[in-house]
Parts: sequence; C-alpha cells; structure tokens
Amino acid sequence: MPHRLDGQLQLAGVTSYSEAMEYYLVGSDEGFNELGFPDVNTWQKYMGMPAGLSKIWVPETLEYVYGARSKRRKDFDMSSYCEPLFVIGERALHAIGEKLAKYGEILELGSPKGFYFFHCTNVVDALVDDESEIVWLDKAQGWIAGINRFVLSGSKLKGHGIFRLPQANFRYTFFGEEFKRLIGKHRLAGIHFNRREGIRVA
Repeated sequence: MPHRLDGQLQLAGVTSYSEAMEYYLVGSDEGFNELGFPDVNTWQKYMGMPAGLSKIWVPETLEYVYGARSKRRKDFDMSSYCEPLFVIGERALHAIGEKLAKYGEILELGSPKGFYFFHCTNVVDALVDDESEIVWLDKAQGWIAGINRFVLSGSKLKGHGIFRLPQANFRYTFFGEEFKRLIGKHRLAGIHFNRREGIRVA
C-alpha cells in the first residue's frame, strides 16, 4: 500500500523489470470523459519541468472535459489528456503504481477523489537528432514545434522502462514494452499505443 510524503505517494517494494527495446507514446482512447485543468495556465506551469514536483505540489482540482453530466464514460484507468502529467485511477495505481513510481512520482489530486497524476522524472537524452524528423520553430535557438519521427539511441536506454526526452520542452514521455504488457494484463482502459509518430531504436 502507498504512503504519503510531501504530496507524493511513495510505493514500497518496487520490482526491477527487464525492458524490451521497444517504446511507445500513448494517446487517449475515444469515448471517455477525461479530466483536465479548468485553467490552461495552470496546466502550462507544469510543462517543461524536468525535476520532480512533489516538493512544491499542492493537490490540483480537475474537471471533466465534457462536463460532469456527460454520458461519456468516466471509468478510465489512465489518460494522457494532461500530458506530460498522466491521470491514473485507483485500479491503475494498484496495478502498475510500483512500475510508474520507479521512473517518476505519483501525485495526489484534490478533486475528484480516486485519481492521481503520474509525472515521469526520468529524463534521458536519447534522441538521435540527425536521423529523427524534427519540426523546427527556430533551429538556431533550438526551438522545436514537434517531432514526427523519433530515432532513439538504444545504448542510452538500457534499464529505462519509462523516460522523457529533454527536447521539445520535455513534452514526450515514452513507455516500454513491459508497461504495454501490464496495461493489457490488467485490462486497464483509457489509453492506446497507436500514435501517429514513428519510433525506432537504433
């Protein structure tokens, strides 16, 4: 069972997992009424932060994107709507919380109850820039609009089951094959692994 410390849920007994060299970006499944920040400015203040948030964290209040009265399903287990913060429910916390806590922090939400944020704090500079398809806003300044195709350095990813890239304001969080397997094993709903971006480990 988790216990609380400085706004973060600490999970004991974390298992060491062996990761396959295959990684995914996750998206949200359609049909669910996801949770989001009422004010986009609140969301934006958490973007681009490589370090942990637990020391400054004050539990945030989220609201249902389509309104609380919407008939869309609210029983999702995980959502990428607030990426790079991922909303997880109680089922996901108990099923994969130890896995997530190895690579980041679990943060409480003020409302609604029964939901948490996963924030990956494991930043790995594994992007092979020359082989990736990067959309530049200003290459001289290093400003990136997005990345359409990722080539990742396998030698830098050993032992990293979940990680974020420092490029593009730390927005991209990658999940390994073991994470995907656990989502299927526990039948956790709300996310998919079929994003349009290409990913190759070199």
